Amino acid sequence: MSTKDLILATAKDMISEVGFHKMTTANLAKRADISEGTIYRHFESKEDILQHILDTFDEKYQTLSESCRARMDKGTLTLQDLLGSHFTFLDANVADVKIVLGTYSILDITHRSMGRFIDHMRTLFEDFLARGRENGTLLEVPLKPTGMILANMFFGLMRIKLYWPEIEDFSKEAVEFSRRSLMVPEAGK
Repeated sequence: MSTKDLILATAKDMISEVGFHKMTTANLAKRADISEGTIYRHFESKEDILQHILDTFDEKYQTLSESCRARMDKGTLTLQDLLGSHFTFLDANVADVKIVLGTYSILDITHRSMGRFIDHMRTLFEDFLARGRENGTLLEVPLKPTGMILANMFFGLMRIKLYWPEIEDFSKEAVEFSRRSLMVPEAGK
């Protein structure tokens, strides 16, 4: 692992554990077992470190989005796959989500990042819904509000997982609810 990657990984862990404002470059350097000067050789400030973490999170989501769109183009992406892949993505990026949720209301860079993330997610969901309407597998629903409802459902469930882990995970039930709500019923059912 490069020094830059070590700094970013350590910062991500620290921010998700203690919060952005409690992380200092001094305690980051101590935890990473490097000098504070080494941090400043790679980053201008702790805000710059956070920006890199957010950019990486955005890139990871773009990769998921591109994969979903490629499957949409081939006609192989089901609603269950689309929603399930998002739950898997959020589960795999818990620290990133915790950072975004923990700093969203206090830092402009996180506010902008969250806005981009939700907008990309909403747009992906809208495109999927539009294609489903065209091919007759999904009900006629208003695209933008339904895409936004789906995106916010994921964040609501993720908040519950992060901050109230004692509550049972019901992501499978959320996928099933969405399927029942959005898919054209099969004949005879």
